[in-house]
Amino acid sequence: MPTAGSPSHSATPTLFDLAARSLLHPDVFTLADDQQAVLDHVRRCLADEDRPKAVAVIAGAAGTGKSALALTLLGEALRAGHRARHATGSQAFTTALRKTAGHGSRQNQKLFQYFGTATETEPDRLDLLVCDDAHQLRVTSNTRYTPASRRSDRTQTAQLLETARVVVFLLDEDQAIRPGQLGTRDYLATAAQACGVTVHSTELTSQHRHRSVRYDSWVRRLLGLDGAPCLPTSWNADEEPAPRFELRVADSPGELEQLLRTKTDLGASARMTAGLCWPCSEARPGNPLVDDIVIGDWRRPWSVKGQRAVNGLPPSPLWAIDPAGAGQVGSVYSAQGFEYDYGGVILGPDLLWRDDGWVTDPAATRDDALDGGAAADVDLWVRRTYRVLLTRARAGTVLYSTDAETRALLHDLIDT
Repeated sequence: MPTAGSPSHSATPTLFDLAARSLLHPDVFTLADDQQAVLDHVRRCLADEDRPKAVAVIAGAAGTGKSALALTLLGEALRAGHRARHATGSQAFTTALRKTAGHGSRQNQKLFQYFGTATETEPDRLDLLVCDDAHQLRVTSNTRYTPASRRSDRTQTAQLLETARVVVFLLDEDQAIRPGQLGTRDYLATAAQACGVTVHSTELTSQHRHRSVRYDSWVRRLLGLDGAPCLPTSWNADEEPAPRFELRVADSPGELEQLLRTKTDLGASARMTAGLCWPCSEARPGNPLVDDIVIGDWRRPWSVKGQRAVNGLPPSPLWAIDPAGAGQVGSVYSAQGFEYDYGGVILGPDLLWRDDGWVTDPAATRDDALDGGAAADVDLWVRRTYRVLLTRARAGTVLYSTDAETRALLHDLIDT
């Protein structure tokens, strides 16, 4: 991997750069031993057409190569002549895969489905269904747009399980960030057993995104997501092998933006993200985006809402992979599932450090999805949201909090 600040950052391919090639060629992604073990297991399941239905549940933290493994499984199955599909619960992620892996081919675009549309597949129609981001599974596939004649009382998971003789679920339980997302290892094991299917369960532990193998665990501990009392630890850059993961604290959003600019000037990719603590206006063709995010005299717009580009700026699903997205601030909805070299994360007033712990303020969030949630649930969803934002970067992260006391904590932990 190129060293920090190297002009060759832009030559480092992303998952989406390699997605189309992975459908046609083997070994596009270099797999670690834990990923290879999953691939070998699925190979055996697909090769034995007489064996009962097989289900694999693969858990892994951010950056452990779940999506690369998912594309590898899909590509290998297709090249072997199997009927296979990929599905997620993320509009942004699926749209980006259709745009990249499916570019120029309607047939390839149809390989990438949402959980809700994948459930419409005839039972046992497929040999393999790969369900990435399975933590986003919901109780049913019904939406407000589902006609009464097509509504079903069956669970979304049960419907997915019956579509293929081999079903693979890949998930990170701590990326379930909204009400109704219920994909966990225990839930999937119970659902599979109810369908009479034995589950193969394993965990990915090798790190493929961050330059630091301990960065994700540091973030989990910072946010109190490791199951223990919240006891954030200092980040000691001297303990990191070269090239080191860079972690910085900015004292203003302008400083955060300038630190990222020094990286993009050298060819790196970078994005700014923030908690959903500001309004999000509709973008209108012919008019500039509204600078909804206002912090002092610093103003910036959110990424474009919806599925269509506006004034040459990418729609939300393509914000993280289109170079024109660099000037807007992304939310968790446009960032989850993606990666870039450097990330700037703005912690809003929904997450504050007070005395010896985090305090979440539901009134500070503008995310309608959290309305009506119990206080304990909102607290968990907010902290998980910031974990998602903090774990998108490969080479380094810059943090800024709108709250002085929280910034002081970050300085104490990071400026050591």
